[in-house]
Amino acid sequence: MQPTARQVRISAYKLVGTQMLVAALMALVFFLLQGGQAAYSALQGGIIAAVPNLVFALYAFRFIAHGSAEQALKSFGRGHTLKILLTIGLFIGVMRQDDVVASALLTSYIITLLAQWSAAFFFKL
Repeated sequence: MQPTARQVRISAYKLVGTQMLVAALMALVFFLLQGGQAAYSALQGGIIAAVPNLVFALYAFRFIAHGSAEQALKSFGRGHTLKILLTIGLFIGVMRQDDVVASALLTSYIITLLAQWSAAFFFKL
């Protein structure tokens, strides 16, 4: 049985919620291990991974139930492009800060991004 458009959107939002939870947990871990600045950098890394996915989900799935398959395909393509550009822009903005702990930022980014791939196995999205 095919999932409905609503179920697909809800799964996408659950995925982003899971990523935000992972980002918060990473910030907590870095706070306990390395202090406040590392925690803030870790949180920023998680946000860089999660926010573009939220924007993609909002943009890409808006035509999934309404409109033609061509509209949905174009919407996915534009959403993906916007996601990539937003990720690059967020990285540039954060890395311009003087007090970024790069190791915490990148570790949290990667782990939050990996949560995207593993969430479906744990939550049956």
